[in-house]
Amino acid sequence: MSAEYQKILGCLIGAAAGDAMGAATEVRTQQQIRDYFGGWVTGFEKPPADTFGRCNEAGMCTDDFIQAKYIMDALLNHHRQVSDEAMREAFQRWLAYPFYANFTGPTTRAAMRAIFNDARESLQGELEGEKQSVQIINKGNAEATNGAAMKIWPAAVLHPGNIEQAIRCALDICRFTHNNVLAMSGAAAMAASISEALKGVTSAGSIIAAGIYGADSGYTLAAEQGAMMVAGPSVARRIELAVSIGKRHASWETAIVEIADIIGSGLHVSEAVPAAFGLFACSPGSAVDAVISAVNIGNDTDTVATMVGALSGAFHGADAFPADYLTTVDRMNDFNLAALARQIAG
Repeated sequence: MSAEYQKILGCLIGAAAGDAMGAATEVRTQQQIRDYFGGWVTGFEKPPADTFGRCNEAGMCTDDFIQAKYIMDALLNHHRQVSDEAMREAFQRWLAYPFYANFTGPTTRAAMRAIFNDARESLQGELEGEKQSVQIINKGNAEATNGAAMKIWPAAVLHPGNIEQAIRCALDICRFTHNNVLAMSGAAAMAASISEALKGVTSAGSIIAAGIYGADSGYTLAAEQGAMMVAGPSVARRIELAVSIGKRHASWETAIVEIADIIGSGLHVSEAVPAAFGLFACSPGSAVDAVISAVNIGNDTDTVATMVGALSGAFHGADAFPADYLTTVDRMNDFNLAALARQIAG
C-alpha cells in the first residue's frame, strides 16, 4: 500500500490505541497509576471501577476516538465536506452510544443539550454557570476544553500536507460543539501538526512548528469568524513551553513529571494540547514511547494519549506500532481501521 495510506493508518492506530490505554489511567495521578497497576501501564488494561471508563473492557475506546471516527464516517458520507447535516449525523450516532453518559464532557454535553434537546446527566460534572438565572459572560470560561482537539484528526487526514486547509476544516468541525477561540486554537494546532506529519518528508521540528502556527492562526481565524471569546492561557505559547520541557529530558519517565507539574494534563485545552506536544518533543523517534508517556502522565490521559498517538502515528506510520495495537482495537470496538484508512486515502 502507499506511504500515505501507511501514515493515515498509523494516525488511526495511534489515536485509538492511545485512547483505549489511557481510559484505564484517566483521572489518577502518576503515583496512583503506579500503585494501582503495579508500575507503568504499557498495554491494554480494563479501566478500574472508579474511573469514567469503568464500563469498558481492555482495548475499548472512549469518546476521544469514537467521536472522531463518527465525524470521519459522516464526512466520507457527505463528499468529505463539513456541513451541519454531516455533523448532526455524527453526533446523532454519539447520542445513541451506550456509554454516552460516562464519556461526554461538559462542553459537548452542553452542545448536545442545545442542538438535540438532550437532557441526560453526565458523569463528568456540570458547566459552571449552568444553574445561573443570567448568562455569565464568556459562559464562565468553562468551554475552553480539550474536546475539540481530541477529535480533530479527520481535518488532517482529509488534508494531508495542506496545513491551511486542515486548520480551516478543523474550525468548521469545532463550530458544532466548541465554538470558542481557545478550544479552536487547540484543535487547529493538532490539525496543522498532524497534516504536516502526514507529509512524505517531514521532521519533528517542522511538525511542532506547524502546531504552533496552527494554534496562533486558529485563534485569529476563530475570532474573525465570530467564535466566543474566553479567558485563558495561550495554547501556542504553552506549546512552546511544553516543547522546551520535553526536549530537555532524555526519558519520558522524567519528562511526564515536569510537564504534569508545569503545564498540566487536564481538561483545559491549554493543558492537554501543549502536554501532547511536550511528550511528542521528548520522544520524537518512538511512537510507542510517546503514547506510553501520555498514558502515564496522569489526569486526562485518554485525551492526551489520543492526540499524541494520532500525531506520532501520522509521523511514523502504522509499522511503528506493535501488531496487537490494531488487532486489539479492531476486535474490541468492531472497527476495521485498515479499511477506513484505505477509504480516506482514496
